[in-house]
Amino acid sequence: TYAIVSLIRLIVTVPSTLIPEDLTKTRSLLMYDGVCNLCNGFVNFVADHDENHSVIFGAQQDHIELLEKIGAPTDLSTLILVQGDKFYLYSEAALRTFALLDQPYRSLAVGYVVPEFIRDAVYKQVALYRYRIFGRSEKCRTPDPDFKSRFLGYDALSDEDNKFVQDVMVGAHQITKSSSSEF
Repeated sequence: TYAIVSLIRLIVTVPSTLIPEDLTKTRSLLMYDGVCNLCNGFVNFVADHDENHSVIFGAQQDHIELLEKIGAPTDLSTLILVQGDKFYLYSEAALRTFALLDQPYRSLAVGYVVPEFIRDAVYKQVALYRYRIFGRSEKCRTPDPDFKSRFLGYDALSDEDNKFVQDVMVGAHQITKSSSSEF
């Protein structure tokens, strides 16, 4: 029974290194491929299960300048999660996003126990074939005002979120790619 309890604790406990120290001050910006059905599905899932609105969103195609400014890839090959002064790619971006969700979905961050090189290899294979498997769409979910308030490019974005994005654009935040050793 000790092993079962330990396994359950592992599954429901998100390592503190996956969550920003101060969620009220650290913004999380998830940049995604805006025409990919898999990516749009992930954004919808996150928006529906993030009661605290910890994550704001932006389609990479619409914000290439921001990605170039922080030195992130612009080839649509990965989710990009910007948190504070760092950005995360591939499986790390997805796991850190899961870590911000409400329970029980936060528990999906348990994937961190899989070595990064394996996680990223699987991620890259899915990304390579995502259009073929999941398709593309120029049309996304019809946004209600609450959903719109979480996206770059809409006037409804909060003042705090607008300030974060503007600070990134003018270089007030020195954004760097994370090192994978932070797990």
